[in-house]
Amino acid sequence: MPTRTVRPVTEAEAARRAEEIIERRARCDDPDREKLCDEPLELVGYVLAHRRVPEEVLRRDVPDALVLLEYARRAVPALPGRLDRLEHRLLTLGTEIGLSLGELAAALGLRSRQAVQHRLLRHAAAERGAPRSEVAERAARRAEARERAWLDRHGAALLSCTERLLAHRGPLTAAAAETARAELGEAFDELAESLSRVPAGPAGPGHTDPGHAAHRAVRIRHLAARLRLLLADLAAAGAAAALPAGHPVHDLLARTARLAAAHQSAVPAA
Repeated sequence: MPTRTVRPVTEAEAARRAEEIIERRARCDDPDREKLCDEPLELVGYVLAHRRVPEEVLRRDVPDALVLLEYARRAVPALPGRLDRLEHRLLTLGTEIGLSLGELAAALGLRSRQAVQHRLLRHAAAERGAPRSEVAERAARRAEARERAWLDRHGAALLSCTERLLAHRGPLTAAAAETARAELGEAFDELAESLSRVPAGPAGPGHTDPGHAAHRAVRIRHLAARLRLLLADLAAAGAAAALPAGHPVHDLLARTARLAAAHQSAVPAA
């Protein structure tokens, strides 16, 4: 993922946004408000998890939570993958409840709607809109064909490596720095969820349903994006380095990283 510019959110602004979320939830009698706290990342997670409030409350909470997340990138110790996953979920929620890309861009300190679209794509959200020119459309179709061809050859191996990596969750999490274990657990949970959403592969040589193939490609794209984030978090937490040299997870991580990087190279460009 390319280097990103972090919006310079001050501590005072972050505190104000947190207070507004908390006060808003109190005014609408949020049934879950006893779980509220003012810690930035916990409050972001609360907005995502507790939605039994009027939609207008959510429409005001999401931009505030995005600002808190930008503050957390600079001021709160956290694995980068966790921050990116929270941003992806907030942006997705924002679009689902009708916030415009302009409103989301303003909360993130971005200059354009297109910047939010690119951010969504980098988080492996569903692609939005179609190319505006025939040349771009043909290029996009060729890129999608390359990805489908790659998945035909290597998709099963990528899914198999993901399943095996999930099976090693226990030792990897236990070997990580103690401060990173909860976040790694969250990353493993999200990877398992993504894997469960990947539809089965082609039924046989005669299986040519283009809709099925497109849906499967999108789901694997989401899975691979989360897989790359998890691999980065595992490296940052020193999880594999703490395991014995002969442990089978070392070869598995190396192969998984190669497959995830190769898939990323085959994915249509944002």
